[in-house]
Amino acid sequence: MIRCSLITLLLTLGIHLCFAQTPLSGSTYADSLNQILKSAGNDSLKARANLLLSEYWYNKDKDAAQEYLDKGQELGKPYPYLKGLQQYYEAYFYYNTDSKKSQSIYLAADSLLKGYQNADAYYYRSKVWRRIGALKQVEDDEKAFTDILLNKAIPFARQSGDSVLVGDHYLALGIVFKNQRQLEKAEEYCLKAIHALKNAHAEPGVLAKAYYTIAENYVFEEKYAKTKAMLDSAKVRLAPYPDSEHFLRYYAIEGMYFTVVEQYDDALVSLDKGIALAKKHNLKYEEQTLLFQKFYVHYNNKEYRKAEKIFQFLLEQKEIMSLAINKLQIYQGLTETYVNLGDMKQAYEWQKKYSTLSDSLHTSKLKSDINALEIKYNNAEKEKRIARLEAENEMASLSARNNRLANWLLGTISLFFLFVVLYSYFYYRKDKKLAFEKEQNYRNQLTKLKQDQQLMSAQAMLKGEELERKRMAQDLHDGLGGILTGVRINLSNVETKVAKTLYEEVKKIITNVDKSMKELRRIAHNLMPESLSRIGLSGALEDLCKSYETPDFKVDYQPYEIQSSLTETEKLTIYRIVQELLNNALRHSKASLVIVQCSQNENKFYITVEDNGTGFDPTSPQNQKGLGLRNLDHRVQTMDGTIKIISEPNDGTTVNIELNVLG
Repeated sequence: MIRCSLITLLLTLGIHLCFAQTPLSGSTYADSLNQILKSAGNDSLKARANLLLSEYWYNKDKDAAQEYLDKGQELGKPYPYLKGLQQYYEAYFYYNTDSKKSQSIYLAADSLLKGYQNADAYYYRSKVWRRIGALKQVEDDEKAFTDILLNKAIPFARQSGDSVLVGDHYLALGIVFKNQRQLEKAEEYCLKAIHALKNAHAEPGVLAKAYYTIAENYVFEEKYAKTKAMLDSAKVRLAPYPDSEHFLRYYAIEGMYFTVVEQYDDALVSLDKGIALAKKHNLKYEEQTLLFQKFYVHYNNKEYRKAEKIFQFLLEQKEIMSLAINKLQIYQGLTETYVNLGDMKQAYEWQKKYSTLSDSLHTSKLKSDINALEIKYNNAEKEKRIARLEAENEMASLSARNNRLANWLLGTISLFFLFVVLYSYFYYRKDKKLAFEKEQNYRNQLTKLKQDQQLMSAQAMLKGEELERKRMAQDLHDGLGGILTGVRINLSNVETKVAKTLYEEVKKIITNVDKSMKELRRIAHNLMPESLSRIGLSGALEDLCKSYETPDFKVDYQPYEIQSSLTETEKLTIYRIVQELLNNALRHSKASLVIVQCSQNENKFYITVEDNGTGFDPTSPQNQKGLGLRNLDHRVQTMDGTIKIISEPNDGTTVNIELNVLG
């Protein structure tokens, strides 16, 4: 029961933080907007900058936020399009205090923006409906929120062309399914969000949010190894911004992870970090919910007095006690705490308070349901009256339509003759266009034939290369290896017979022979990895990653659902691709950490290698000429795959590869 309460607490906190977080580079963001205000000569640009600053300052200084909103509205008066944007930013001021008024203003914003068919209008309409959906979510109407995301927010985001916004909506869907305990669907949408956000070079805070959200889902699925990996990925993105409000959610989920794996001291450290950050930003509700979570750590660690002390403090805090769901959890927690302390009188008193409040909420919900039914009835009556008026108007307009029918008939005959002329003309043009398309089709077929020939040549070259590697490995192992083994045996026999003066020299020679045999085995293994047939692809890749590790070069290998049905050629090609990527990272990136993710979904095999090194410009002709990249591209082509390199100087490198396999 206590564990369920912990999960509910995190969901409540997650909804509260949904729109509270600012960009990681917040001060830089605000400075750039202020620079626009100083330099822009266009009132339209100044108006938009003021509106954006009102949103930025809302959670920091409401007076400043209101001042920027007023300036934006004043400067935007001559521009009809900006009226819709003004409504969008104004609605946020009522978001937490008057949800009905906020929703009404958002709908007005959508109505004003509906008349504009451009990317910016679609972008804001997507955000408008996302906010409306979030208001429905706060009202515990997850179905309405899901419907809005699927049929409003996501389609508008796609029309806007903003992949980051699409990814963020996918993440919201993942959170909805997570809250409903449809964990597999939640995982699917979270992974979609991560893929979209990474490809769109999303701001680190947005990507970190996706990582720690899927980490929370993995806790619920009891996939703790994956939880830790996703938390680490989130922390890498957040590390340069230690004061970011994103860390509040990160510390909450990290604390939950440590709690369920019974690492209570680590859980308390994480939560204390979050509490200190909430105090620094003067976020009292977030501070209290993190303190709330500490109760469950103490409770599960059987430190009941410490747990009691936390709840006695929270009972006096108006922020957290303003929500009935929080009161219920505190009353329930105190009941169970006093039971464990053996104080049945106190346990009974808190149980009574819990039952009274629970019954009260049930009654309130019943009244709400009755009111909803009444509203539906009144709406139905209005619709009947409207239908009668529409029928009367239809009869009045029928006679007018009959008069227009004769005019339309005459016009139709004229249009028919015009159509015959136009049809003859367009038929001639179509016939000419068809001949051109046939010629173009033949050219495309010829190009494809050349590409197929090039692919077959690359496949033959790689196959010959692998056969030569195998032959060389066998020759080294059977030939030179056998010779060195014989030398080692003979030297061991001589070692016991030589004079003492030569003993140390012989021993050095034996040591050098041992080193030569070890290096010979390493070279032979690189030429033809026997572990592929012995322990399979996943195990061979794990061994490969470990072989590259040094004290200054860490490799984190993360396999997901790799099947054993791959052909030997596919296994070897995948092994060589990962080997080439690790070689490039070790030689050129100056990285200290490389993350290698390999996963399979039916006939698709995905490879992602990400490092924190110096990065490079993939579009530079000098970088494209490297032998390593050409070999990598050839191997990907032999499996009808695609490769995408995401890198910038001083910002690390990510390589995403998708391969087609037989499954």
